[in-house]
Amino acid sequence: MNRNTIATWVAGALLICAGPAQSQSLGQFGGAAPLPMNGHSLGTFVDASAHEVGFITQLRLSFYPDVDFGFQGGLKRLDYTDADGNALRLGADFKVAAMRVRSGFPVDLSFGAGLGVDTGDNLSVLTMGPNVIASRGYAAGTSGTIEPYASLGLAYASHNTTLQDDTGIQWPFRLGAEYRFSPDLRFVMELKQAWGTHYGDQSTFSLGTTFGF
Repeated sequence: MNRNTIATWVAGALLICAGPAQSQSLGQFGGAAPLPMNGHSLGTFVDASAHEVGFITQLRLSFYPDVDFGFQGGLKRLDYTDADGNALRLGADFKVAAMRVRSGFPVDLSFGAGLGVDTGDNLSVLTMGPNVIASRGYAAGTSGTIEPYASLGLAYASHNTTLQDDTGIQWPFRLGAEYRFSPDLRFVMELKQAWGTHYGDQSTFSLGTTFGF
């Protein structure tokens, strides 16, 4: 599979699925492979729609082989009838490598879990639960790499506003791609879709960059 075919597939999938933003589950913004042991990365991501606009900063750390942890925080602006104003976004997650391409498996495969919270005036949203992530990197150019990825989760979801109070199961799905200019500099685009119990718009489209340090 050449790089033009990969880029066309990723762009087409994102355009087909794109919709207004939803932000209950902050996501991990990247592929399945955890950071190398003692690795660190810092990323900034933005998402926007007719009803929401916001940003997220993510710090990822690895203290053990094939395991890393993420911590997310940011702000967003909402424009709904029952929640019109600013909200704080907080999240945390971890992932553990299960299979690796370098070991002969077709894709990198990881399992993990995450927690996401949105809180503001007249708004309280919580999601938490496990997920599975699959990705594979392909050479792009002389030194770059493009890595399409997908993730499916099973989450407990709860939201409370002045007009709504609901609790149930959510199925967050993420589809995205990383473009690595170098091992320490990556550009990320990601679509997130939530089925089941959720608040606000159902889909999120995010763009961002990640720096290793």
